[in-house]
Amino acid sequence: MATSIKKATKKMQFGDLELSLRLGGREVFNAEKRLGKSMLSLFMDSQGGNKLPPVNEILIVLQGANQTAGVTDKKIVEAFEKYLDQGHTTMELFSELMELLESSGFFGKKTGKNSKKDTESVSLEAEEPAEDALL
Repeated sequence: MATSIKKATKKMQFGDLELSLRLGGREVFNAEKRLGKSMLSLFMDSQGGNKLPPVNEILIVLQGANQTAGVTDKKIVEAFEKYLDQGHTTMELFSELMELLESSGFFGKKTGKNSKKDTESVSLEAEEPAEDALL
């Protein structure tokens, strides 16, 4: 019997909607299909530098990640307008997106404070053999 592991969901109050967001493989695939590009390219310009994604692309990712039934594109846009009317900013929306991507493991697994490996001092210089090394 195969055990399936359910990805974590992130709850988000967005305007007058409560979204339940999840970014699994299917959600990433569908969002990238709508965007016409990879999720990583949301954050990179044509020269490979960092950039903030446009709001419409953030809304596409939120819509793709949403697990709440009956939330259409139109409702997402209306919720975004209400979100701004409530005093939120587009930077806060960007932060929500980053939290979603991070909690979904998009940037890799987090390591705990104590999970760092001890490393030895390594030198690329040739070492002098010890006097008794030939014994």
